[in-house]
Amino acid sequence: MIINEGLAKISIEGVFYNPKMKFCRDLDMILFKSLNSHEYLDALAASGVRGIRATLEADYQPIFNDWNKKAVEVIRKNLELNCINAEVYNKDASSLMRERKFYHIDIDPFGSPSEFIDSACFSALKYLSVTATDTAALCGSATLSGLRKYSAFARKTEYYNEVGIRMLIGKIAREITKYDKALEVIACWAKEHYYRVHLKVFRSTSKAGKLYEKIGYLLHCFNCLNRIWFPMNGEIKEKCKCGSKFTLIGPLWMGELQNKNLIEKAIEIERSGLRREKILKFFERMKNEIDVPFYYDVHEISRKMKIAPPTMEKIMLEFEREGFKISKTRFSPLSFKTDAKIDDVKKLLLKIS
Repeated sequence: MIINEGLAKISIEGVFYNPKMKFCRDLDMILFKSLNSHEYLDALAASGVRGIRATLEADYQPIFNDWNKKAVEVIRKNLELNCINAEVYNKDASSLMRERKFYHIDIDPFGSPSEFIDSACFSALKYLSVTATDTAALCGSATLSGLRKYSAFARKTEYYNEVGIRMLIGKIAREITKYDKALEVIACWAKEHYYRVHLKVFRSTSKAGKLYEKIGYLLHCFNCLNRIWFPMNGEIKEKCKCGSKFTLIGPLWMGELQNKNLIEKAIEIERSGLRREKILKFFERMKNEIDVPFYYDVHEISRKMKIAPPTMEKIMLEFEREGFKISKTRFSPLSFKTDAKIDDVKKLLLKIS
């Protein structure tokens, strides 16, 4: 069976292909264009669709790998279909990444990327892209699984998607510093059943050390929904001001979740090209999201306060009127980010409800 995705023609006979990930790959291609063409390892390639699209749509020089022999056969067939010459390996991805280094590595497994993260951090020279579909382990629904795979503790909060993203980035950050490297988040998002992160890698002992200033812990109160966060060397408060105990979550990435200049470049590329409204809106929301960890869920706070949930329009106007920063968030259409603390949030929601 031959399918068309982007500019690619792909045979998916006998190999894994997820049509629900097309939107993710669409976003990837715009970001890849903004990073300029370079060598790219599709480490768990399956049909090879992402690497082939990267070649045709972003002028990348791909290298494909998959441990499954059938997948390697299909990749070679798909390269012929799209008139592409490229290296194709049939190896364990971790072993390949230990054997040589690659400019840009993409890890997109079926399930958890945890077993590949260490080798990818060792090998990546400039960029690292990672997908995780074991969202339960990352968001706090499967606490023990999160501890085993990501060496971090979580319980499910109303802003679990952002906790999951920050747990994944935090794991990568802690692994990459072993190799005297640091990272910067280019872009990331949570959609449906997966998390996706794009990172820029730096070789620097000093930056590797400073990276821990952006890794820390979250204290969440399940009683009043208060949350505070602090770096790894910060002090822990035993109880919330409401009198209930905090739940300690982490370690998590507490730094930025995008490079706004690159997101703006991606928007310009899409506007001058296909102008897909869904993609433009998604990038615009990412660009406009204020750089504050952890969003507020309107319905969860309203439920706790036993009030009718105000509209997002009313919330935005009132918070701005009171001098607080506020924005919508990529993680949920019914949530917002603000520099206001929980007491101020409740006060203002009560005022406009």
